[in-house]
Amino acid sequence: MTGDVLLRAASRVYTLADGPKDRPRAGAEMAALGLREGWSVIVRDGTIAWAGPDAALPAEKVPPGAVELDCRGRALLPGLVDSHTHLVWGGDRKDELEMRLAGADYEAIFAAGGGILSSVRKTRERDEDALLAESATRLRRMLSAGTTAVEIKSGYGLDLDTELRQLRVARRLARETGVRGVTTCLAAHALPAELRDRPEGREQFVGRVCDEVLPAVVAAGLADFCDVFCDRGAFTPEETRRILHKARALGLPIRLHANEFGHTGGALLAAEFGARSADHLLHLDDGERAALRDAGVVATLLPGTSLVLGKGFADGRALVKAGVAVAVATDCNPGSCALESLSVVLALACYGNRLSPAEAVTATTHNAAASLGLHDERGRIEAGLSGDVVVLSTDDVRDLVYHAGSPLIHAVVHRGRVVQR
Repeated sequence: MTGDVLLRAASRVYTLADGPKDRPRAGAEMAALGLREGWSVIVRDGTIAWAGPDAALPAEKVPPGAVELDCRGRALLPGLVDSHTHLVWGGDRKDELEMRLAGADYEAIFAAGGGILSSVRKTRERDEDALLAESATRLRRMLSAGTTAVEIKSGYGLDLDTELRQLRVARRLARETGVRGVTTCLAAHALPAELRDRPEGREQFVGRVCDEVLPAVVAAGLADFCDVFCDRGAFTPEETRRILHKARALGLPIRLHANEFGHTGGALLAAEFGARSADHLLHLDDGERAALRDAGVVATLLPGTSLVLGKGFADGRALVKAGVAVAVATDCNPGSCALESLSVVLALACYGNRLSPAEAVTATTHNAAASLGLHDERGRIEAGLSGDVVVLSTDDVRDLVYHAGSPLIHAVVHRGRVVQR
C-alpha cells in the first residue's frame, strides 16, 4: 500500500540531486549531497510529487488527508539502499559468536560443524513459510533503521530446490512488505558438504550451477543478478569465469564477492566481465583499483564484516582517490555479520574504510541504488522518485557518524507511509 505525507519545513534536505543521476559517483563532499535548507516534501500515492522551499509550498499539491510531519530542526535524506545482504536464511549461528570471541578462527569453526554449511543445513530444513517469517522479522528491523530497498542473495541452499526456495522468499518479502527488493542468485557460495570428499565434487558442482540452477532460476524469473564467491577457500577464477559466462549468456548481470582474503583474482574478473559491483575488496593494489575504475564497477564495502571478524578494513580512501565509485552495505548474514542497521554501518565506513560522511551517505543512497540499476527510482529526494525518506532527529547528517549508534532516526517514510516514529 502507498500513502500521502507532507514533510514540512525541514532544516536541511540532503537531496543527493546534484551530480550525475544515471551512474554512481566517485567521491563526494557535503556540498555534493544536494543540500537544501528550509524545504518541504510532498509524497502522494507513494511517490515524491514535489520538493522545494517551504515558502513556495503549493497548497493544491498537498493531498487531502495527508499525514503532516513537522520537520523543523530535522534533516531529511533518501531512504537507504542496502546493496549486499544474505537476508533469507534459517536458524542462527550465535554459538559461533562465542567461539570467535574466544579465539577460534574460521577453519576451527568450520571443523566444529559451523560456518556456511551450518546455515545450509538449517535453511534446507525450513519450508518457504518458515523462511519467510524469519526473514521478514529481520527486514522489518532494517526498515525501522532507514533501509527501504535491499538486495537479497541466495546461497544457503547449494542445491536447486533450496536456492529456488530462497529466491521465492526474497520475491515474497518484497511483495508483502513493500520494501523494494532486488534478488541475486549466489548458488556458487560454497561447495556443499555432500560433494566435498569427492575428487570430482568441484567440477560436478560448478556444472550443476551452470546447467541446472542458473537456467531454472532464469526460467522462473527469480533473479536480477548472478554472484559468485570468488576467493580463497571458495571458487577459483577459472571456476568463476565459467559460471559468469553462463550467467551472461542467460542475460543475468553480474555482482561478485572478490578479494576478501587476498589478491585472488576476483576484482580483475569483475572488471573483465563489467560487473555492476565487486564486494568486500580488502586486498587491492593500484592496478586492480584502476581496472575497477576503467570498467565502471562499483566497489561495495562491507565494514560490518571486518568489525565482526576482527579483520582489516578495505581502503575506501584509496578507492575514492583512484576514481572508483563506492557503495556501502551491511552484508547481513547469519555468520560473519548479522548487523541490520545500514545507518550504523554507514558510520563504520567512515571510521574503518576512511570515507568522509558525505561519501558514506552517497554510498548508501545514490551509489547503492545505481549499482542495483535503481537510479531512476530511488537514491535521491526528487519529484517522480519513490516516496522513501528518512527523517533524522538532528539537522546534520554527520551526526550519524559523530554519534554512531545513537537513536537518531526520528521517522521513516516508506512509499508515502510513516512506518517508524
